[in-house]
Amino acid sequence: MKIQIWRRKNKEKEKYNLYIRYRLSQIKAKVESLKLWEWISPKNIRQKEHNLNVKRGYEEILRRKKDDLENNRSKIDFNRKKFDEFEFIFKKYSKIKNYNAVFNFLKKIDSNIKKKKIREINKTYLNQLKSKIENKIKNNNIKGTTSAKYWNNFKSVLIHLNDNGICDYPKIGGIAYKKENSKIYTFNSREIKKLEKIAPKKWHDLKKAFFFSYYTGLKMGKIAKLKWKNLYKTNNDKKTIHYFKINNNNEILTNSLPKTIRKMIGKRKSNNELVFTLPEKQSNRSKIFKQWLNKLNINEKKKFNDAVNNYAKNLYDKTKNVYKVAAALGHNSINKTKEIYNYMENYDFLENENIIMENLEEDTNQSKSKSLFKKGNLLSYRIKKYEDTY
Repeated sequence: MKIQIWRRKNKEKEKYNLYIRYRLSQIKAKVESLKLWEWISPKNIRQKEHNLNVKRGYEEILRRKKDDLENNRSKIDFNRKKFDEFEFIFKKYSKIKNYNAVFNFLKKIDSNIKKKKIREINKTYLNQLKSKIENKIKNNNIKGTTSAKYWNNFKSVLIHLNDNGICDYPKIGGIAYKKENSKIYTFNSREIKKLEKIAPKKWHDLKKAFFFSYYTGLKMGKIAKLKWKNLYKTNNDKKTIHYFKINNNNEILTNSLPKTIRKMIGKRKSNNELVFTLPEKQSNRSKIFKQWLNKLNINEKKKFNDAVNNYAKNLYDKTKNVYKVAAALGHNSINKTKEIYNYMENYDFLENENIIMENLEEDTNQSKSKSLFKKGNLLSYRIKKYEDTY
């Protein structure tokens, strides 16, 4: 147990009120007022003398408190009864924002969880809880996706409590359920021609952003943040290659920029400027995109990111290589790609082929590192060095 002096500013923010804090773990502590205060910034000799006298006083109190605890002459009450209640601990020390929704979900599965003590949240109970959730999913009483999300949130809280010495966390698996194949929408050639001809009012860059997604496979969230410094070019023996490079979940994602796109986005601007001028909020971007589709009599169920589906389909039709599609879309495994696009087949893996982009060939001096993803055996080429900007 750590004992330390804790300071808190008063309302006038000129003085510190002093407390003694007993800390058992990072999130488990008790605070006791010393009924002392000190000046935050002493301005004269009198104030400095006051702070000096207070310091002598609280140092002596601290010494005595430590001595009493070491010799078992006093015990600190951490309100153990309340602290044993799992619901209290879960809500008080949870770091997830939706902790109320998660706990309400758990209560629907097992109403007795609100009466559980922290020691009762063990491997046996967690496995029982997990089985109940999976059975409810099978019986169509609850949705698999929502259940899996809440279960993962629940596990993250248990891990956090375990890390801080409050409870033991027995490793427990995720929720198993059969995922429903959602319908994949794409834009047909007729719709693409319509979209090429007419741009949305005011937000002309939304059209450019859409076709950037259509030709590169990049989603709206990434496109909205794309800056000119993310666009590059490199020269090899025969031609100049244009491409973009961004950070994607701590990995570098890169893909070629076709001539059609380069013409559409126009002349380069300063490095820190955004490539596209778009509404800040995702909801506003979606609203304007729907209005654009309605104007052109295109199915309003289709979304901006369905352009990515077009890109994936076109690339797969051209190469018949699911590994290329996975790499181009920034997936960490072909399993994810095949889960989304179940029409894609596993063909022979071409180990010597550069799967990042169609035309990007590395200079002979350029270093190239390979790494195999654990699950999908997706060979990723991480481009280490490109200096020239687009």
